[in-house]
Amino acid sequence: IDEPQVRKRSAREAGKQTAPETDSLDSTTDSGKAKGTAPGWFVRSSSTYAFALVALLAFVTRYWKIWDPAQVVFDEVHFGKFASYYLRRQYHFDIHPPCAKMMIALGGWLVGYDGHFLFEKIGMDYMANGVPYIMLRAWVAAWGAALPPLVYMIMAESGYSVAASLLAALLVTFDNALVTQGRLILLDNIMIFFMLAAVYSYVRFYKLRYRAFGAQWWSWLVATGVMLGCAVSCKMVGLLTMTLVGSAVLCDLWRIIDIRRGTTMAQFARHFAARVFALIVVPFAVYLGFFYVHFAVLTHTGPGDGYHTAKFQMQLIDNPMTKSSFDVYFGDEIAFRHRDTGVYMESGVNRYPLRYDDQRVSSQGQQVTGAKKLSNDGYWRIKPALNTEGFVEFQARRQAGETIPEEELDKWAVHHMDLVQLEHVATGTNLRTHDVASPMTPTNMEITTLALNNTANAADTVWQIKIDQATANTTRLQTSASFVRMVSQKHG
Repeated sequence: IDEPQVRKRSAREAGKQTAPETDSLDSTTDSGKAKGTAPGWFVRSSSTYAFALVALLAFVTRYWKIWDPAQVVFDEVHFGKFASYYLRRQYHFDIHPPCAKMMIALGGWLVGYDGHFLFEKIGMDYMANGVPYIMLRAWVAAWGAALPPLVYMIMAESGYSVAASLLAALLVTFDNALVTQGRLILLDNIMIFFMLAAVYSYVRFYKLRYRAFGAQWWSWLVATGVMLGCAVSCKMVGLLTMTLVGSAVLCDLWRIIDIRRGTTMAQFARHFAARVFALIVVPFAVYLGFFYVHFAVLTHTGPGDGYHTAKFQMQLIDNPMTKSSFDVYFGDEIAFRHRDTGVYMESGVNRYPLRYDDQRVSSQGQQVTGAKKLSNDGYWRIKPALNTEGFVEFQARRQAGETIPEEELDKWAVHHMDLVQLEHVATGTNLRTHDVASPMTPTNMEITTLALNNTANAADTVWQIKIDQATANTTRLQTSASFVRMVSQKHG
């Protein structure tokens, strides 16, 4: 908002006209003019020479002997591996957002790397495995070498002297941590680049505050939002940069709404909406955009499949779950594996003791336990608890090897919310729960089995199948692909 009266009044109070703001690195001093002489060529070009010196030193410190050592170092074991997964298009899971890892993968793609090496452990030899590690490190080093010049530009655009700008840039140039990380296949220098680019863009935007809503004003404001989105998309600590810029924005908005400026609420609302769009909506869109590319690229099965639902895993190319997934029909013998522990539910001839150490009494029923390896004791025959008419005949025909028409098979498919009984194949007993305390947790009910001819307690053997993420009762139970909960119909 341009307020000529305010600026003129400030100039009168100061007793002189304020100097215009500089918009470039080629700032000059007016000391020479004060003495009646023009500044020399070195003074006029001092900013350019300082910037060139910073750029040269940043390049040297990042690229000096970058090929050494020729082995996997530190967290290259992680981020080099992730880059390989991107190039192989194999799905993986990591705690960090995808932007910086995708940038590393982009560098590998540009030099023709196919991702064949998986950086399995620290110390593995790059040369022996044919990895273009020098080019990968050089790509990351390019981002690191850009940090000191960016710092110089931020200081210069903020109005600091050439000496102060040079000092700040040299501190970043020779910072051991930044130099070390900038020479390896790591994420941090890429993230810091976007952080500094966001600060630089905001400084340029702020200097245009008296030319609001012009093309350059919008360009630098949106550029700030894009850089913030990229920083957060590298690591979540990028949110701290959003906090920094956000604090500056709040101060700027407070300046705009100052009653002495005569700003109308409509003008303030316009400024506020522009900043919300560019500094909140745009970064969020950039963040989501990187994840869109992430999922669009990683279309093949990989080590990260297990972190997601079966439905998601079955969308991945060559996923073993898709290859081994079949519809379950009544009469099939299936095994149940616990989702978290990976153990299989099994039973056998062993029975619960009559009395436990704490003097509680059991049913002395057949034990139902978990086993890490699947055996014959881990198979259960799934049977309908209701509408059993024709099931015996259907089961006999299947066991005889008769080809069953597809329409008839569909009738006996197991669906979400079906009521079933589970017969333990090895012992010929039905899975049962009843009002007796379990051996390990007294507040839970005991799981045991019941003889097939025991009709008096048959209600204890009826279970309802609840398939995870089922959309309707028509959702079918499938091997490998379905996560289910077996809920007692009687006891809940």
